This record gives sequence, C-alpha cells and structure tokens, in this order.
Amino acid sequence: MYEYSQSWRKRLRLQTLVDIAREELKSGKEFDEFSEKLDHEMQKRWRLVSGTRKQYLVNVKKILENQFVLAH
Repeated sequence: MYEYSQSWRKRLRLQTLVDIAREELKSGKEFDEFSEKLDHEMQKRWRLVSGTRKQYLVNVKKILENQFVLAH
C-alpha cells in the first residue's frame, strides 16, 4: 500500500524525537525537563512552527506513555 510523503516524514520525525526522549529518560530526567530540548531540535532541524511543535510534543509524550504506537 502506498503512503503519502507527509505521513512517512512525520513518522520519521516522531521516531527521531522519541529516540532523543528515551535517551533523556534513561539519564533520569522527566519529560518536562527535556521537552525544551525537543522543541529546540524541531525548530533547528525542521523549522516547524510553534503549533506543530506543540502537537509533536503531545504525540511524543503519548508514544512514551504507550498510548500511541509508531508503526513501521
């Protein structure tokens, strides 16, 4: 089945952010402590607007809490 490029681009971005978040969690930090770092990464790498960055942070938090699943 074919996917739209926006879908897989979003999935790759989320996977990158989740990987960064998991590394931060391993070091003992809470999500609120490193969410600014994730926000900065999104701004620097992909130049996302603030509304989109907030939505990505919500999605990352849900993925980490096992409410969302990233399908490969």
